[in-house]
Amino acid sequence: MSLALALKPVDELFAQHGPMRTVIHHAMHETAVPREQYAVYAHNVFAGKTLRESVVKADNGTPIVVIRLAEYIEPVTLATRYAVDYWSLGGFWTTDHEVRAVAEAAYEEAVRQEFANPTRWLRLSPSRFLGGLSHFYDETDVL
Repeated sequence: MSLALALKPVDELFAQHGPMRTVIHHAMHETAVPREQYAVYAHNVFAGKTLRESVVKADNGTPIVVIRLAEYIEPVTLATRYAVDYWSLGGFWTTDHEVRAVAEAAYEEAVRQEFANPTRWLRLSPSRFLGGLSHFYDETDVL
């Protein structure tokens, strides 16, 4: 069971605390982190504590979309940060923030955005789209 937090809208949180920073992105040449450091950031985020997660699985049970909120240690400053980590067969990206509430709101926005505009190569039965988030995702904590 997970606790659903009452969060301010993401735009309001960004105005108050600043936006998420892009740490890793499969298609961007410039991010807040140099490409040479992608591996260490990816390792720290992957090894970080998963706080929330939403997953879409293929018919064989293999995850094909994973969106997770993770608490991790930033490798340069050694500060605790909160990352929204998106992975699919079509691409990957990671954004982070020092304020958990901002990352929580960004995570929920990413989960809802994937449902509203699924990755173009994602092949799912139409019934997955009719029942809302709980039918689209095999695992989700977004209500």
